[in-house]
Amino acid sequence: MNTNYHTIIIGGGAAGFFTAINLAERLPEAKIAILERGKDVLQKVRISGGGRCNVTHAEFMPKELSLNYPRGEKELLGPFHSFMTGDTIAWFEERGVSLKIEDDGRMFPTTDSSQTIINCFLELTQKLNIEILTSHNVTSITKEENWAVHTKEEEFICKNLVVTAGSSPKVWEMMRGLGHSIERAVPSLFTFNIVDKRITELAGIALEATVEIPQLKLESQGPLLITHWGLFWSSDFKNERLGRKRIKSIRL
Repeated sequence: MNTNYHTIIIGGGAAGFFTAINLAERLPEAKIAILERGKDVLQKVRISGGGRCNVTHAEFMPKELSLNYPRGEKELLGPFHSFMTGDTIAWFEERGVSLKIEDDGRMFPTTDSSQTIINCFLELTQKLNIEILTSHNVTSITKEENWAVHTKEEEFICKNLVVTAGSSPKVWEMMRGLGHSIERAVPSLFTFNIVDKRITELAGIALEATVEIPQLKLESQGPLLITHWGLFWSSDFKNERLGRKRIKSIRL
């Protein structure tokens, strides 16, 4: 069985939803679907900013903002001249979400809840008839006259294909197979799975913490979120030594 679409978007995160919504608003008749391999969408949005979702940063000059992306400074400068922080703020405000600036420049929804952003995205996809298909793990992508996206459940045919799969090595390999070059990924957001019933009662607590990895002599300070399955934190490590290493212990 195959299903035809105008556009298929692989990846149910913020980028995928933002793409789908903007496309549907411009092409109301287009049949659009988001494919997500997990059971839920927008999971990183839910936990970002300690559960508050830091949407953007209060820097309104494209050149200055691009300096915060050392591996993509040149590539992002052009897009930032087309869609910048002010455009992001206006986009959400036009859709009923107000943002606020904190002392360090980070911008959050005034509700201090990432659920506000999630609700905004989900309500818009429903209004615009965008299909959200979860538990659809893409197994292969081929191109003839149109794109064919294969999952274990189904084959999808589409005129346009957008890949917003984030940190998925499997999808990176598919992109290589289609002739794209892939830059080596560097970790910046980290999770630790901890099997300990005691942390389930602490789920949702966010705090500033210092995280140390003794084996690699690395230390990072920043926001940390306790979840029912472990810890999630944003790292400021300036090297690539973590890679995909198996870490046996950390210190807080």
